[in-house]
Amino acid sequence: MNTKKVLGILEYALSKEIEGMQFYESKSKTVKIKQVKDIFEELSNMEKGHVNYISGLIRNVKDHDYVYFSQEEDIGQAFSKRAQTEIVYGGDFESVKSDIPVLRMAYLIEEDFVNYYKKAAQSVDDDEMKKILNHLAEWEEDHRDRIYTLYQKVAKDYWEHMDVEPLY
Repeated sequence: MNTKKVLGILEYALSKEIEGMQFYESKSKTVKIKQVKDIFEELSNMEKGHVNYISGLIRNVKDHDYVYFSQEEDIGQAFSKRAQTEIVYGGDFESVKSDIPVLRMAYLIEEDFVNYYKKAAQSVDDDEMKKILNHLAEWEEDHRDRIYTLYQKVAKDYWEHMDVEPLY
């Protein structure tokens, strides 16, 4: 295992997961739709779980010069159900329009994570590290896809309420 390369990959991943955690924590306080707020709080906790997982991997590499893949389950199973439930707007569609770009940003953050982990997995020779990075990519794909589903639903509901076709 190329320890320097693996540490570089993991330390960068750690910094991005911390950024993601802070983004979701911050935006959960500003979004207007309750379901989006709940999902962002949950995503913040999931990203914190990723931070802890990656921190443990970094310790293993530094202390023992190895990593091993363990099938960590992504926390937040309710997230998957909540992203597909009916959204209650309370008649305030003006507030909804401010949540749409925030959901789009969340989607892009997760897409960046997916791409990073996949490229990093391709760049390493160590089989265990490949498994870990591909597993992290799968976690982030799940987050990305569920955010996108919610984003599409909220945007569609908004445009239908406005009785206008989106211009994009």
